[in-house]
Amino acid sequence: MKLQEMVAALAGRPFAFSEPAFGGAPDAIDWLSLSDIASSAAPLLGKLLSVGVAAAVASQVTRRLISEVDDIRIRRQLLFFAPKIAWVLVMLIGLDVVGIDVSGAAALLAAVGVTGTVVFTPVGQNYVAGAMTTIDNLFQEGEVVTVGNIYGRVVYQSVLRTELELPDGSKAWVPNSVFQDGEVLNHSRTGGFRISVLVPLDGTPDRQLAVAVMEATIANLSWNSAGKPPFLVFDHVGGEAMFFKVFAWIDDRTTEPYHCGLLLTSLVDALEGAGISVGQTTNLSFAPSLATR
Repeated sequence: MKLQEMVAALAGRPFAFSEPAFGGAPDAIDWLSLSDIASSAAPLLGKLLSVGVAAAVASQVTRRLISEVDDIRIRRQLLFFAPKIAWVLVMLIGLDVVGIDVSGAAALLAAVGVTGTVVFTPVGQNYVAGAMTTIDNLFQEGEVVTVGNIYGRVVYQSVLRTELELPDGSKAWVPNSVFQDGEVLNHSRTGGFRISVLVPLDGTPDRQLAVAVMEATIANLSWNSAGKPPFLVFDHVGGEAMFFKVFAWIDDRTTEPYHCGLLLTSLVDALEGAGISVGQTTNLSFAPSLATR
C-alpha cells in the first residue's frame, strides 16, 4: 500500500487521482488536508496517551506500595522488577481495551522472551535456580552449607544470589545457579561439623585416669551439637608422649577455630586439675638428665 493510500485509510476517505478529459497521465492528486488527518487520528492518539498515563500511574503506585516493605533487601529487589511488570501489564490490558489486538504479538513475545531469558541469560538461570532451591528447601537462613569449594553460613538469599558468611568473617555472594548445578551439603541438618584436638600426655600419668578425666569433661560440653556425642581415641605413642585425639561437633563451621580452642582449654584445665601433666617432656621430675642434678 502506498503512503497516500495508507493516510487515506487512516482518515476513512478514498484516495484517487483526478483523470484528464482526454486520457493520459493524471494531472492532479486529491491530497488529504492536515486537519482531516489530525481529526481522524486524534481519538486513537488520545486513547494511546491515556493507556500510557495509566501504565505510568500503575508503576508509581507499585513503587509506593513497595516502599512500605520493611526489609530493605526485599524492597530493593521488588523495586527493580515489580514496577516494570506493572507497566507492561497495564499497557497490554489498556491496548486491548481501546480495541488494539495485541494478544498474538504478546503471546509470541512472551514465549520468545521467557524462553530466551531462562535458557540463554545468567539472570534467568539464577532466577529459576533461586526458585528451585526454595521449593526444594535446600537451606534456610542461618544454616551452614558447602557448595563446591565454598562453605559458610547462609545470611540471605535473593532472587539471583545467596550471601554466605565465610569462616574468616568475609562475605561471599554465590549465584543461585551454582546451588542448582552443583552438590550442596547442609551441615546444619546432618549434625554439623566434626572438630578435633590432639592432647599429648608426657607418658608418666596413669592413662586410665587421664581417659576418665577427659571423658567426663567432654560429656558436659554445652555447645556440642545435639544428637552427636563427643568422643576420644588413643591416637599413637611418640618418643616422649602419648597422644589422644578428642572429637566434638559444632553447628557452624565458621566458629571452628574458636571451639577448637575452647575444647582444648577445657581438657587441659581438667587434666592439670587432676594432677596430670599435659605436653611433651613437661614433667621434668622424671627426666633422667635433670633428676640427678
